[in-house]
Amino acid sequence: MNKPQFHIEEFFKNNKKDLSKVIELSLKVKEGIEEIDPFIHQNTSVVCPECEKVCCINRHAYYNSEDLIYIYALGLTPHKYKHLDDKEPCQFLSGNGCVLERSIRPSGCNWYFCGSLYDSMEKIPKEYTEFDETLRYLAEAWMEMIKEFRKKYREIAGDEMLVTDIVRNYTL
Repeated sequence: MNKPQFHIEEFFKNNKKDLSKVIELSLKVKEGIEEIDPFIHQNTSVVCPECEKVCCINRHAYYNSEDLIYIYALGLTPHKYKHLDDKEPCQFLSGNGCVLERSIRPSGCNWYFCGSLYDSMEKIPKEYTEFDETLRYLAEAWMEMIKEFRKKYREIAGDEMLVTDIVRNYTL
């Protein structure tokens, strides 16, 4: 098992009570993502099928360590991967879009919006404004979740955790 993932998973198992604020923030992030999902889907269903250069490539399919903090805080297990070339279309991309629920996609998927998608969203000003405000709130909650995790990790483990690794350890 990949060391950063194993370490994060074990840390959550052994310190769930101490990580209650991290868990609470992860639930807020999940709820916020679910709240903006219909608006994003409404626009991706129009923009993405017409696109000639697919943004959803396999390189973005992998969780990074921050994503794992989020996934384990939700009490979930990371999805399994096929090790495909990074430039290939994403292994989770189907003819109808991503097969993963938006709330459990890697952060690289949830935080990236191409110019064409933004243009489409901005054509619906009221909904776009609400989306933008929610996205800003989500970013703040995400950063607070990671900051709180690092703080608790320092308190409990007595050292600093580097949260940078891309995790590619689960295979089908």
